[in-house]
Amino acid sequence: MQQLVIPFLQSSMICLSILKTIQFLKDKNIVSSEISRKMIHTAIGMVYTISWRLYPDSYYSRFIMGMVPAVFAFQFSLIGLGIIHDPKTVNSMSRSGKPSELLKGPVAYGLLIAILTMYYWFDSPIGLISILILSIGDGCSAITGILYGKRRLPYNRSKTYVGTTGFFICSFIGTYIILNILSSFLVTPVVSIVPSLFITCMVSAFVESLPFFAEWDNVTVTLASILTLKTLGW
Repeated sequence: MQQLVIPFLQSSMICLSILKTIQFLKDKNIVSSEISRKMIHTAIGMVYTISWRLYPDSYYSRFIMGMVPAVFAFQFSLIGLGIIHDPKTVNSMSRSGKPSELLKGPVAYGLLIAILTMYYWFDSPIGLISILILSIGDGCSAITGILYGKRRLPYNRSKTYVGTTGFFICSFIGTYIILNILSSFLVTPVVSIVPSLFITCMVSAFVESLPFFAEWDNVTVTLASILTLKTLGW
């Protein structure tokens, strides 16, 4: 059991360190709340998946690893319900500054990653790819859109061409890099995944740009990734 406890503590501390670092940047007004929210979204997802390497080849690894985002989601739920008072987390992870906002995006984000980890693990690239597209694509879409986006999409005026393009490019490149980092653990060569990854990133970018269920885009983007990969034979 010790061989699972140590990686759990290591991966938890790594994710917590990233969260606290970005919260510090927001607290010092170095970044805005919108940027800090998406920095957390992107950075934790990337580091979380890379930390899968810390775990031994054990059936229980997927469940212990999946407990990391599940614990964070539980914490965010308590903050959102007002049971825990944590203004720094609220300010760095919400658009409005209201604790209840954490009950939507942040909680859904943590639970989705936990489920994908426990269900797919290294047995299928679907889980890993879906987590990375969600974290990198959705995060980079907002960041690039805020910083550089000017032209709005005709079917969704809250989204920009730059943001949607940023989703596609960043999710494809970022996921490809991390798949290569984890290549020795995958059951499928990375090169065989690339065509499907390209298509999945494109579909997910389009779904994220749609003017429907904006507050639940974590769910819609994840479902789009899973369904696309399933359709492509994975």
